[in-house]
Amino acid sequence: MPQAIGSVVGFFSTVFFGTASAVVGLGASYTIGAVVGALAVGGVIAGGVAVMKTLAPKLPDLNALTNRGQNVRSPISTRKLIYGEAKVGGTLVFVSEGNTNSDREYLYMLFALASHECQSIDKVFISDEECTLNGSGEVTSPTRYVKNSVNHARFILDMLGASTSQTLDSIMTTDTDLTSTDHFKGMTIAQARLKFDPDGMFASGIPQLNFLVKGKKVYDPRDGSQAVDSSATWTYSDNPALIIADFIRSDFGLSVPSGNIDWTVVSSSANTCDQTVTLADGSTEKRYTCNGMIDTGTPVQNNLDALLSSMAGSIVYENGKYKILSGEYRTPTLTITETDLRSGINIQTKTPGAEQINTVTGLYVGSDTNYQPANYPVITDASFVTEDGQEQKAEINLSFTNSSTMAQRIAKIFLMRARQQYTMTLGLNLEKFTLSPGDTVKVSLDSLGFEDKIFEVVEWSFGAESEILGVDVLLKETASTVYDFASSEEQSQGTIPSLTPTYDQTVATPTFSLTQGQEKAEDGTIIDQIVVDISDPTTDPHVKFYNIFWKENSESDYKVIEVEREI
Repeated sequence: MPQAIGSVVGFFSTVFFGTASAVVGLGASYTIGAVVGALAVGGVIAGGVAVMKTLAPKLPDLNALTNRGQNVRSPISTRKLIYGEAKVGGTLVFVSEGNTNSDREYLYMLFALASHECQSIDKVFISDEECTLNGSGEVTSPTRYVKNSVNHARFILDMLGASTSQTLDSIMTTDTDLTSTDHFKGMTIAQARLKFDPDGMFASGIPQLNFLVKGKKVYDPRDGSQAVDSSATWTYSDNPALIIADFIRSDFGLSVPSGNIDWTVVSSSANTCDQTVTLADGSTEKRYTCNGMIDTGTPVQNNLDALLSSMAGSIVYENGKYKILSGEYRTPTLTITETDLRSGINIQTKTPGAEQINTVTGLYVGSDTNYQPANYPVITDASFVTEDGQEQKAEINLSFTNSSTMAQRIAKIFLMRARQQYTMTLGLNLEKFTLSPGDTVKVSLDSLGFEDKIFEVVEWSFGAESEILGVDVLLKETASTVYDFASSEEQSQGTIPSLTPTYDQTVATPTFSLTQGQEKAEDGTIIDQIVVDISDPTTDPHVKFYNIFWKENSESDYKVIEVEREI
């Protein structure tokens, strides 16, 4: 096939932009699917047919799921981007015992959560346990962080990454070497102060601290009051189409100028993502959302793959414009017949056995999993397993999907796309010049027995035979049923075990009895005694000893006897 003018980046794959050339990548499992112009990365696969290999199993990307909650203490750290809502750790950019802290009882810390402005920091977690803060940012629940009416943990969460200036809390500028000129512009910062607890609250060192953040503000072309190049008017959103547009524009993505993005298509895809889906229990949710964290140390291709996965989406680069397409069925408006052909037909009628998929598994992260990676229900089809003779799995980890039901819908799209068998290359006359990658088209070819069979345009290019100019298209079979998902298909996520730390600072009141007695000493002296008989609370493993306080009536101070508990 001649050089392509337009090409589609399929489900879970990526496009790179460089001068007038483009490369269609294939995600983690493959290198290059098609090459346009002189730019080449990796190997060239003839005819662009390998673009369809985006439907093959992909290696699990666990880093995006497991690393976002870590706290990092390092002089060099990669930048983080938070899109939608995510529970994250941060990079410790400042730690001090303070300059007015003679007894070293306080520890002051600053955590950089994101390298951009965020909407809000909504929750704080200490050792994976959610905390309640009062108006001063002091932790009031769990109550063990308030001992003897003294708050042992305080968080200030108002430094949200303004690009002009930010003001540190007075406890930082008064009690540490930081000053009012330390603004940390453009960085979302969580300020923390922990009080040393000799009884063991922080005896093991700095605890794991996490923050639930509503992330980056983005441009929404559907809002006429916003300007694409004025971030002051942007708003928070978890819409995947808007987020992907923001990412490819950013310096951490593809640095695409806003004029090179088809904002009309972005608006249409954003509307699809915002569609309401009714769930089995009668509640509703958006069709697609995007919630997670991007590590700029991860290759751009992998990050874009992860974002595209949140809406089962694709990107088309055509005539200098990027089109961001959500995962949906598009009704065909054109039909290809025998009269449209100017050359022969190259067709693949069946997907190779090694790429045949009948079962999809993977992980997602959401509030219902306590923001820990968990498996969504397995998506499979018994008839496909029977047809293939065995179970053949693809593992798809959805690092930006925060709902089990949403993950199931996306996984099913992946499965059903993989089951569409036909791929073909056609040379057409110029009457089909208006076809575009991402479009669907009907194919009625008597020679193949096709009547109004639906295909998706994967790639489009100019072509010529015998000096007759036309267009060449690469088509992949599709159907409206690829995107169908009834509430009756929904599987229950079930109960996800969660680790709840217990720090019981109370013990059961022991029962005891007192018996008056006497004992004769070796010299014959009679000594009065009181025998204390303690009944151990057998359910309390934390009791190591008892203190018995006693005194004579005439005395004012008690004496103490320590009795070790018998186990």
